[in-house]
Amino acid sequence: MSSERLSCLVITDGRRGIENQALGLAEAAARLRASDISPLTIESGTAFKAASPTLQFAMKSRPADYGITGAPPDFAIGCGRQAIAPLFALKKAAPNCFTAYIQDPRLDPSRFDLVIAPEHDGLTGDNIETMVGSPNRIIKAEIAGKTINFTDQLDVLPMPRAAFMIGGNSKTHKLTPQIHDAHIAAAKTCLEKGHSLLVSTSRRTPDFARKGWEALESAHKNIWLYNGDGPNPYAAFLGGAEIICVTEDSTNMLTEAASSGKTVFRLPMDGKAGKFQQLYDQLTARCHITRFNGELDIPTYPPLNETARIADLFWAHFDARSAVMN
Repeated sequence: MSSERLSCLVITDGRRGIENQALGLAEAAARLRASDISPLTIESGTAFKAASPTLQFAMKSRPADYGITGAPPDFAIGCGRQAIAPLFALKKAAPNCFTAYIQDPRLDPSRFDLVIAPEHDGLTGDNIETMVGSPNRIIKAEIAGKTINFTDQLDVLPMPRAAFMIGGNSKTHKLTPQIHDAHIAAAKTCLEKGHSLLVSTSRRTPDFARKGWEALESAHKNIWLYNGDGPNPYAAFLGGAEIICVTEDSTNMLTEAASSGKTVFRLPMDGKAGKFQQLYDQLTARCHITRFNGELDIPTYPPLNETARIADLFWAHFDARSAVMN
């Protein structure tokens, strides 16, 4: 193994959930082999974004078209539809650049050196690795560090604590007023059982739900509601809570919560589970994660650490490709 630092380009459209997946894998890979990570956010017009990745590549086939200049990276990791054409452009200009794509690309996966997809997408192939959920940036060191950074705020909230991670509307799930009422009922159950609450909403959370959480916070002294103002205590919430409740629209938040090794529950969302049901079943079998029903005691489990496992496999594919190229 070379001791020289490698260069890594992380390509996304800048959406936090997408970017965290790509950076999560890049950072896990860099913990195994020294690598310099450079994030790149693809910014395009509405018409170009709507075009298929193949058509995008036909219109813009050079790395410079996407703001990629200088020496090509040793490897590039992309996530999200807008990252596909830039990865194609890199591979065309620099065949030695190892390209990895996270998620189901919905086109021939052999156009990448490696595809990393959730198991529930059902992809198979020699250059495909699957995992429970998706890569994330949550590691024990970050949870511990962020928890320490927010010690003053956490100390005023008596233990035990329950964290509520609230997502919002997506292509497959909706946060309706009725569903919000169920979330508030779960929170009140925890309050009645003596828990303080650590609540985090997201950019996808509807305004009526935000206001509902604000009303609950105003009625209780032992609730910390984070709604996007100031430093993000997300990792500190994972570290400072004994139980974690996560809306089931987010594979990222579910797997991040499971990486803590804490007691985790799913909070319902409106919509059909579809392929997500396989993820829910996996998390139930592996981490005892079920829908919240008011019973707070579940068996312990080893923290989920899929991102580190996939990082090992990433380098195995990288080395195999390098051996062929050389």
